[in-house]
Amino acid sequence: MAWAGGSAGQRGLLLLGLGGVLQLAETLQVLMGSTLLIVSLNDNISIPCEISGYNTAELDIKNVGVTWYLKTPRADQKEQVFTFHAGAHTPHRTGASMSDNDLRRGNAALSLPQIQFKEAGLYTCHVFVTPFDAQGTAVLEVVAQPEVSLSPKEVTIESDKEKTLSCEVNKFYPNLVDIKWMKISKNNQDSSVAAEDICIGASVENEDGTFNVTSKLRLQPSLQDNGNVYRCIVSHKTFPAELLLNSILTVTAPRSDSSILIGAVIGTIIACIIVLGLGVFVYDKYFKKIPPTIMAFIGNAEMKHLEDTSLYCQLSGFRPKPITVAFFLKKYQQEQKETIYYWNSEKDDIQRDGESAALLSMSKNFQFQIYLKSLNNGTFEVPCIIRIFPNVHELNKAELSLEIIHEALQQSPAMKITELKIIAMPVLDPILCSTDVPRPDEPITLTCRIHSFFPETIDLAWYKDNDEVPEEPFISDVTKGPDGLFFCTSSLILHLGVEDSGRRFICKAKIKGLHQYKESSWKLENLIFTPKVSNIVCEPSIPESGEAVTLSCQVTDYHPVQCQVRWMRGFEELTKAAIKTQDPQLDTATNLYHRVSQVTFTPEPEDHAVEFTIEVIHCNRTTKKSYPLMLKAFPRITSIVLSPNDVEYGKPLSLTCKIMDFYPNDIQVRWFQENDEIKKGSSVQEPKQDTRGLFCTSSDLQLIPSARDYGRKIGVMVMHKTLTKPITKNVYLKLPAKSPAVSEIRATPASLKVNETVCFEVSISDFAPENIKVAWYKDWLELPKDNHNIDTQIGKNGLCFSTLKTQFTTNASDNGKMFRCEVIHPATNSCTEKRFILKLDDFSTSTGDIPTLTGYQNHTLSPRPINQEINTLKIECITSNPKAGEDVTLHCFVHGWTTESAYVSWFKGKYPIEDGIENTDCEDASGFITSVTFKPEEQEKECKIRCEVSNDEESFEESYILKLA
Repeated sequence: MAWAGGSAGQRGLLLLGLGGVLQLAETLQVLMGSTLLIVSLNDNISIPCEISGYNTAELDIKNVGVTWYLKTPRADQKEQVFTFHAGAHTPHRTGASMSDNDLRRGNAALSLPQIQFKEAGLYTCHVFVTPFDAQGTAVLEVVAQPEVSLSPKEVTIESDKEKTLSCEVNKFYPNLVDIKWMKISKNNQDSSVAAEDICIGASVENEDGTFNVTSKLRLQPSLQDNGNVYRCIVSHKTFPAELLLNSILTVTAPRSDSSILIGAVIGTIIACIIVLGLGVFVYDKYFKKIPPTIMAFIGNAEMKHLEDTSLYCQLSGFRPKPITVAFFLKKYQQEQKETIYYWNSEKDDIQRDGESAALLSMSKNFQFQIYLKSLNNGTFEVPCIIRIFPNVHELNKAELSLEIIHEALQQSPAMKITELKIIAMPVLDPILCSTDVPRPDEPITLTCRIHSFFPETIDLAWYKDNDEVPEEPFISDVTKGPDGLFFCTSSLILHLGVEDSGRRFICKAKIKGLHQYKESSWKLENLIFTPKVSNIVCEPSIPESGEAVTLSCQVTDYHPVQCQVRWMRGFEELTKAAIKTQDPQLDTATNLYHRVSQVTFTPEPEDHAVEFTIEVIHCNRTTKKSYPLMLKAFPRITSIVLSPNDVEYGKPLSLTCKIMDFYPNDIQVRWFQENDEIKKGSSVQEPKQDTRGLFCTSSDLQLIPSARDYGRKIGVMVMHKTLTKPITKNVYLKLPAKSPAVSEIRATPASLKVNETVCFEVSISDFAPENIKVAWYKDWLELPKDNHNIDTQIGKNGLCFSTLKTQFTTNASDNGKMFRCEVIHPATNSCTEKRFILKLDDFSTSTGDIPTLTGYQNHTLSPRPINQEINTLKIECITSNPKAGEDVTLHCFVHGWTTESAYVSWFKGKYPIEDGIENTDCEDASGFITSVTFKPEEQEKECKIRCEVSNDEESFEESYILKLA
């Protein structure tokens, strides 16, 4: 049989903080039920260990491990009692067992048959359910219920004679029993029994560890006591209530004197025996010295930073009362220990329980609750609760020691030491995703910041649901923060698939060597599948002016379903055409949508060579496909071909364009750069007629690219009588930006005096484009720009060169000054600096520290990044004669970048333009064109339009003044 509960004495102390639930990884839990279990000697006991927090109907015991430990009050280390691992049972105590069926249902209870006193103590259940673990504790107390007898049950005695009642209490444990006597009088007289009539012997220990004790009551009644009942009352922790045994007294009249004499002799002998026993009892109870049993630092010495915790100490069963307790702290790498608490029992009142004990504090990190308690067997007990406020900077690796001074100790003082280990569990910030719109064709980056942990050794892992991801995560260097705790960042690059929708991605972190993980998660709610847009199909394949034409396109494999389709003619939306777009259709095999869109119209001559475009707008992203409508019997123009394809400064370059299928043969071809016609180097071949009667020709442009061609547009314009407006083709030369080479600073004249004008100059060469910024400084003060002179020219190698000059009039304070020239080239994002120290002839050279002008110091900085706007953009208005209330389209060419690598913003005044922005990569990979279409308002006769282009490293912007007709 087992009881659950306990008194306010020793068991009440052990209840504090030793049992219950320890939750790890915020999932797995172990519940031990009552933290104090009481079992009778030689009974069988099952110690519960309920597991919760797993997400399956039953546990897979192949993934479960359980270890049971026991720490007895007299042992320094805990020992294993039972081990279960992957289905294998290993008992370390005879008869110990666990049930597989119970374990599958989440109960790792330990069964122990024939329990013994030596098996009482603190039991720990440590459970592993991969990859988590948890543990809980419970205190087991072994007891034995007393066997009580009272003799004689009926007693007959002559008046004024003596007789003794014996109340024997045998086979009990623990050695704490209370025996009282009570007289029940038929005459309702006083029920108390005189203390001098009671004799209690010393308890005697049996071989099995139980105890016996006898209490005797001396009777010397009168005839008035006839019929009284004498009751022996026994209290023990195993009794739910006091045990009552009665003896009935019969009193008779006295007999002869001889009988009285015999009774007197017998009484004298009994009195001697009682006196002797009383002496032994008094010695054992009040004078025999007993050393304290020491239980020190019960609890977890591995503590968490800034989380309150408690340790427990108990000194029990000692006599005499005087005892001294002291606690000491020796911090890590300190030689001396400091006293943090001192207590002496002579200065403390005896408390019957711990509730009235004061909470005392002697240190900011420690509080002590300690009191003296008197036990029924004449010994004393001192429970102590140590509340600790752990701080990793102050207490980690510190030694906490307990010293006890008592006269019964063989070695005084007795000492117990424990080392404190303070850890700080990692804190994980919410996981951040690199995009708000994850797509399967684009990698995403998940980033999690892990901070506030100690020590710095940490294990990190990423999971997709319950499975560790195969991708290798990035982990930054672990860094110590200003609070003395460590932090780092982990990121994971993922290529998502349709099967990842709805999955949770988890970052887990733990201190190396521990089993407890902390985690942060991110759930992929919706995966965006960008529509696949097919090439546009034209029916008929060779369209004619005045005959109906149908353009069709398939939009496939997209999700979610919301998708907008529109058709464009050049930069204007097609409104006067029959557009038919199918409703979205779901492919049940892939859960993706598809649809078909087509437009039917009758082309006119001005539609020749115009690009018709389908725009598919899905989740704020626009996908486009274009089709140049080439009408029958109208000229067709190929794209401009470069030879060689890799353009170099100062090297000859040929640009060729073919014009085909025109009639009659009278055709005009012009080359232009930006808006200026190029006549030099251009040529047109004589048209040739083919078997169909149509003509073809080609036009070439020969030029030598220079720095002034950087980022500029070169185009060809074709005019023919069948065309209502010219056909143009453009190309941007892929010329690289080159940073300037900067010479040392030269001064004129070489010999200078006060109040003379000096001219400084540097030569810069071999740079492109020609946009350059120059600043001159005296020390750190910039010189006036009015005195600067920049004259840029083109060299034979096609690159720019220039001589930069500035002049000023010297004064006496300029002697020894440092002068600097800073050359900034925005296109290459570089800055080069030259410097020297000026020496005037009017001053002595004995200063020693100032060199002469011919020995000036020069310092060249390596090209370094600068935060300057790089003017490589140019905005053009495509709409002729722009008017208020009508669509106006501007476009801007961005050299050397792609739409995927850039972020584009358009602004009207200071307000951003949200809609109508389109970005298209150039076919020759020279860059991309960004355009914006909007309707200006009546009051905006002249408004400023600004385009900003940026990536992770740099940004550009250009402005355009739009003037309405």
